[in-house]
Amino acid sequence: MKFKFMGALLGSLIFSAYADQALLDKGKKLYLSNCIACHNKDPNMKGSIGPEMVDAPLAVMTSKVMTGGYPAVLPVGFVPKRKTKAMKKIPKLQKDIPAIHAWVQSMKKKKK
Repeated sequence: MKFKFMGALLGSLIFSAYADQALLDKGKKLYLSNCIACHNKDPNMKGSIGPEMVDAPLAVMTSKVMTGGYPAVLPVGFVPKRKTKAMKKIPKLQKDIPAIHAWVQSMKKKKK
């Protein structure tokens, strides 16, 4: 019984790692094909129009992608990088925002 449980647990962990990597791969592809026209290829750096994105909470990214603006109430501790209103709505990405956010967060550089 113990080995059956361990096998199931290992299988679950492998599937989870595969699913996580698939999510990150999808997020990267979407970011590179939709976001780098304004944001930097490296989401830690400022882009030609858009700011760095690694500190954007999911709620902020969702609002920016869906409405072009910040949410009415900003998450605690979040301060917008720019006051411009240059962000264009991209509602076709609604279901993919979590993947883009996951990839952007995975690229966050560790502070030394």
